[in-house]
Amino acid sequence: MITIKDVEYSLIHDSQTLTILKGVNLQVSAGQVVSLVGPSGSGKSTLLALIAGVEAATGGMVRVNGYDFNGRSADDLARFRRRNIGIVFQDFHLVSTLTALENVALPLTLAGTKNASQQAEEMLERVGLSHRLSHRPRELSGGEKQRVAIARAFVTRPGLILADEPTGNLDQDTSQRIMDLLFDMVQRWKTTFFLVTHDNELVGRMDRQFRLSQGGVVQEIEGGDR
Repeated sequence: MITIKDVEYSLIHDSQTLTILKGVNLQVSAGQVVSLVGPSGSGKSTLLALIAGVEAATGGMVRVNGYDFNGRSADDLARFRRRNIGIVFQDFHLVSTLTALENVALPLTLAGTKNASQQAEEMLERVGLSHRLSHRPRELSGGEKQRVAIARAFVTRPGLILADEPTGNLDQDTSQRIMDLLFDMVQRWKTTFFLVTHDNELVGRMDRQFRLSQGGVVQEIEGGDR
């Protein structure tokens, strides 16, 4: 599902080249549940953005579900992402002017799906928010916002779910419920799940866990059964 080979990512800052990732290699099979840990500033979120096709590697190869990102236009990557990848962010990234139902339906609407609202409503019911369909983000709690974001990520039935610190802005109890929901959804649809997290306690729920160190060295560390 994910192949990262000799990937590099650098940018220009104050006329200096700043290397974020260098020589990163990683492979994840379809259906695996994987986490990526590492110190702040090691490039975890950047690597996730490369896998999502939101950022372009400055060297090496990124391939998702057999689709090579090299040389693709932003529009090509957006179309691929819409069909194949769901993303859950720490800051929710909901559209503030849209209702919960409209936020979840958005990727389906962009894809031209005729029954987008019906599918979105069914997904919101599945995450326990059938009573919040017409509420806008400002009217929702943090946990409810993340449930909407999870529903939006899964509504297109993507083969890959990417999550970047999805409980970073939530209290401990809410975080536990959100992670339980994510794992339940992943298991239900046999989705490949790639999670960036600081929570080492989640290792026992992962098929594999990787650690990204400064400079981009990825090492697989001992995991456990879900």
